This record gives sequence, structure tokens and C-alpha cells, in this order.
Amino acid sequence: MPEGGRKCRDMQGMSMSFTEQRLELIRDLLRQHQRVHVKDLVDQLKVSQESIRRDLRELETEGFARRVYGGAVLDRQESDQPFADRLRVGAREKGRIGEAAAALVKDGMKIFVDEGTTALACLKHLDNRKDLTIVSNSLAVAAHFYYASTPSVRVLGGRLRPDYQATFGPETVAAMKEHFFDLAIIAISAVHAERGFMDYGEDEAIIRRVARAQAKRSVIVADSSKFGRLGSIHTFGLQDVHAVITGGALTRDFTEQFNKSHVDIIYA
Repeated sequence: MPEGGRKCRDMQGMSMSFTEQRLELIRDLLRQHQRVHVKDLVDQLKVSQESIRRDLRELETEGFARRVYGGAVLDRQESDQPFADRLRVGAREKGRIGEAAAALVKDGMKIFVDEGTTALACLKHLDNRKDLTIVSNSLAVAAHFYYASTPSVRVLGGRLRPDYQATFGPETVAAMKEHFFDLAIIAISAVHAERGFMDYGEDEAIIRRVARAQAKRSVIVADSSKFGRLGSIHTFGLQDVHAVITGGALTRDFTEQFNKSHVDIIYA
């Protein structure tokens, strides 16, 4: 075989080795941080954006990562993680979203706060509201206000799911239907441009549908990793809420649909 042929094949093998090393480094970063950004990977690995995008496509194909706007996230359903770990994932972005959601809450309101960790991020910004009533199926809501005399907190009964630290089931739904809310702050597991707001479990989807139906105004809180994700259950359509609060820029397909449906987009 000519020397040039061996050299070409050797160089090809070396290139593949570099690619595998790069993929493993990206896997490690995803394990540590749950999310990576194309720009950061380009700067760190000294390769082109196209190379990084190919890497992320490869990781998505093998089921390790899921591409989102500007990068990728670890393809692990948040509901599969322990509750304490879910609170830490994307905590900074969730904190901004929670503050923006709390800004919609006025004195004298009666509100529903979802058990989702993004919705729970609003709690620390509600301590000074006057004559506020909070209704929730989340034990974390009760725990947050355990030593506070205000606001008035009502936790709905039902079947306890320790993985969510929340109640679900027919008793919870029946109790919710006894209440009417000025505002419902609703988390969501996935937002898909064609299939709408989605969840992975029927329990969560049912509670969120009832909360939306019982509220004068319903607001979805969703960090940027939720957009483009496909859940297993359709919860309701993109047009079925009044506002969406998120921490990252949305792609055109989402903004066009929200604008067409007169859904407010609030960037935190």
C-alpha cells in the first residue's frame, strides 16, 4: 500500500480519537452542570461551532443529551431526580423566573402555586405581601411558610407522592375545584411548538389543567431547557394561558405562536 494511503488512514483514526475525547468531555460537563452552551464549548475546546453542533447532534442521537436553544441539556427527565436535586438544577435561572412571577402577585390576591420547582422559586419573594392566600398541593410551600404568620397557606389533601413532596389524586382535584384563584403559577415539564405544554405524568397534568381552569389568570413558568422538549402527555395548548415566564430567549416558532395567541412573554 502506498505510504500516502497509510498516512491518510492513520490521520483519520487520530481525528476520530479527538472527536471521541471531545464527546467524552462534553458528557462530563453535562453530568456536572446538566447544561452546556455552544459558545462556551467553542471557547474551551478550540473548535468550530459546526463541530460542536455535530457533537451535540451525536449525543442527542445516542440519547445522552437533548439539544436546546444555544446548547444542550442532559437528557434526563427532571421528574426522575430526587426533589432536592431538582431544586438545584438551573437554580439561578429559576430564581429569576420566580422573582418575575412574584411581581405579578398583588396584595389581597388568592393564588395557586404549583409543586414544580420553578414555581416554588417565587415563594421567597412573597413574604411581604398583605392579605395574601396561597393554595397548593405542595408540602414545600407549607414548609417555606412554617414559621410565618402571613400569608395564609392552604395545602390540599390527597395521595402523597414523596418524590414530588406533593399530593395528587381525586381528593386533591376535588379540593382544588372548591377554590377560585386570581392567579395560578404553573410549572410545566415540556413545551413543544406543535404539541403545546406537556408533562410526563398524568397526575401533574390533571392538577395543572384544573389550576388553569380555576384561575382568572394563568402563568406558565418554565426555564429555557423545557422549550423544544417533548413530553408524554398533552396538558394544554400554547394558547391556553395568559403569560409565559422564562429565563432565555425563545426561538421564532415559539414567539410567533405566543404572539399570535396574545400570550404575554416575560423574560426574567
